[in-house]
Amino acid sequence: MPLDAQRLLSIDMLPRSVAYGDREAMLYALAVGLGRTGGDSDLRFVYEDGLAVVPSFATVLAFDDSWLADAGIDLAHVVHGALDIAFEQPFAPAGAVDVAFRIAGLSDKGAGKGGLVHQETILSQNGAAACTVLSSLFVRGGGGFGGSVGRDIPSERLPDRTADDSVVVETRLEQALLFRLLGDRNPLHADPAIARASSFDRPILHGACTFGIACATVLRRFCALDPARLGRFAARFAGPLYPGETLGFSFWIDGDRIGFRAVAVERGAIVLDNGLAIVREA
Repeated sequence: MPLDAQRLLSIDMLPRSVAYGDREAMLYALAVGLGRTGGDSDLRFVYEDGLAVVPSFATVLAFDDSWLADAGIDLAHVVHGALDIAFEQPFAPAGAVDVAFRIAGLSDKGAGKGGLVHQETILSQNGAAACTVLSSLFVRGGGGFGGSVGRDIPSERLPDRTADDSVVVETRLEQALLFRLLGDRNPLHADPAIARASSFDRPILHGACTFGIACATVLRRFCALDPARLGRFAARFAGPLYPGETLGFSFWIDGDRIGFRAVAVERGAIVLDNGLAIVREA
């Protein structure tokens, strides 16, 4: 069913406050693969003494799918399209964020095809902006509503040359079940029957979890595990990742700009594309 553009653009979400504790921050870090090495390097994200917060935790703090029913959108027809986060300051180890949300625009892929809903969420903490989260949801069958309107999420392009760096990261079979405890309870990530009804072989990993794994990988490789050094982090979701598969990352380095792509190694399938990390000086 085509998206109802007028209905979507008229959604008025009141500002809200989201509180979190160090437990949620540490659970997120574990859910995106930090703390598995057995060494000291990841401890700052998974241990309360001197705790630091993974920047992509912003996706959990910004998450709210309560507007989908008001927009007439069936959750079963929705997958993540893209995320793009601009960071102003790191998050406190525990506290609250003020959340301002709006539907920023719609993209029409044509009748019988998909429609994209672009969201903008501004998170503030202690009276100052923390980050702006741009997120696109792809609604299957949602196209043909009359044409694109409003803001789109800009797409980066990777250089046409051999990658400068690469790394392989393993995922775990229970990773989607762990990640959904942070708030996104879409059964697509847990129930095999629902996954098959959506044309997947089995439950898939949340796109936001794959995005978080990529963020943790960039933190390790290019930011010396310092959240304050990450200025922007963005990627397009190009395909599903199944829990337990291996992620193969390729990186293109151009000064403070790190382009990246991630593939499911076992299938040779791209899962994240047109990725960009902007890294600040130490």
